[in-house]
Amino acid sequence: KQWYQRRVRGATDSIRKSKETEVLVALSLSVTFNALELISLFVGYTIFSYATGMISTCCHVSGAIVLAFVLLESLSVTSLWYCFAFSCALPAFVEMLTVIVISRIQGSR
Repeated sequence: KQWYQRRVRGATDSIRKSKETEVLVALSLSVTFNALELISLFVGYTIFSYATGMISTCCHVSGAIVLAFVLLESLSVTSLWYCFAFSCALPAFVEMLTVIVISRIQGSR
């Protein structure tokens, strides 16, 4: 059984399917946000922004630790969303904000 199916014992098939869809959406969004961060890093906008790099590194490291707890302790799928918000959405938001600020500064010169 999958880790998220252990928490939904005795649940109907529709609840189990909705939880599977929830996990799939969370993982798809996290991959998408990580790809956006990687693209903005390779373009070079945020490669020398030390604050952005530190925020991103700290969020991703703590997100990996929390995700390990979510998987090993068979926590609820809802806790996966908190992990996603802190470890993927927050760094992506900071990265995109940095790209917007840097492009505006370069545009005004």
